[in-house]
Amino acid sequence: MRRVVWTSDGLELVDTEPGPLAPGWARLRVEACGICGSDLHFLHGDLPRRLGTSPGHELAGTVLDGPVGLADVRYAVSPNLACGVCEFCRSGRSNLCNQGGPGLGLGRDGGLAEIVDAPVANLGPIPDGVDAVTASITEPLAVAVRGVGLAGLGPDSTVLVLGAGTIGLCAALVARDRASTVAIAARHPHQRAAAEAVGVTVLTEGDAVPWGKEHRPDVVIESVGGVADTLRDAVRVARRGGRIVLLGTFSEPRPVDLQRLMMKEVSLHGSFCYGGGDREPEFATAARLTGRWRAELAALGTHQFPLEEAAAAFAAAGDKSSGAIKVTFLPNGPA
Repeated sequence: MRRVVWTSDGLELVDTEPGPLAPGWARLRVEACGICGSDLHFLHGDLPRRLGTSPGHELAGTVLDGPVGLADVRYAVSPNLACGVCEFCRSGRSNLCNQGGPGLGLGRDGGLAEIVDAPVANLGPIPDGVDAVTASITEPLAVAVRGVGLAGLGPDSTVLVLGAGTIGLCAALVARDRASTVAIAARHPHQRAAAEAVGVTVLTEGDAVPWGKEHRPDVVIESVGGVADTLRDAVRVARRGGRIVLLGTFSEPRPVDLQRLMMKEVSLHGSFCYGGGDREPEFATAARLTGRWRAELAALGTHQFPLEEAAAAFAAAGDKSSGAIKVTFLPNGPA
């Protein structure tokens, strides 16, 4: 099988034979695998990469081999490996488990390959009619499901999302069905177009908060991270007694006006990956919702590449002028 692997210089396409299938795991033909911002951090050396392993943790495919009854069924694949026995796993917070080892595409072979192995417990059924690219967006959608869930929205809540990348757009989409009004701050034209397709109020740079100075958002969801000052902005615009949910991954410490945070009694919630939900695991919820929101999510899948064009795919993902939101590999070609 062909797969893209990390090397000391970056990425290389190689041809290898898959090893034996572990008990409790399934072998999948990868239909689609997206590039995440963390993959760009691995490429640029901001995060240590495990040489010889394949990146890619936003993936979907069809089972080729595994337990009886799974063959030929399409699944989205959660990349996170948990031990299943620690206090976090037992309490439905498997996202906080640090005993399961590296995840798929995060130190263990991931989805930038024609074939990938994954635990059966990590498979989320893809609804009928959902295309491969949309199915592979299940992973970032699951991140948004958890983050918005932690925001404690009600039908009268107002929400401002900072950042209109994949995570921000997914968060706006999830919040749209739980709050009265959702706005998203988008810097680039292609992001604004996608936000309009998602069906929320779109703000550009310099726009005021749409509810006016005396009606600040109840919840601010930060999804930019990096070295942006968006956490400071979130504290500034949130209403008194409001909430901030942090989804963005910051690459260095950022200044926060703690005096303002304290005097406004604003709550700051970190949100990491996804775990158990009230009725089902949050990843399973996201997989199910791809069927409901297939039209909106289709606006996020902007670019597709074959494995042999890995360098071009990563270049597009890292270049805002490319118009890319979600760059996706189709390891076995278009469906």
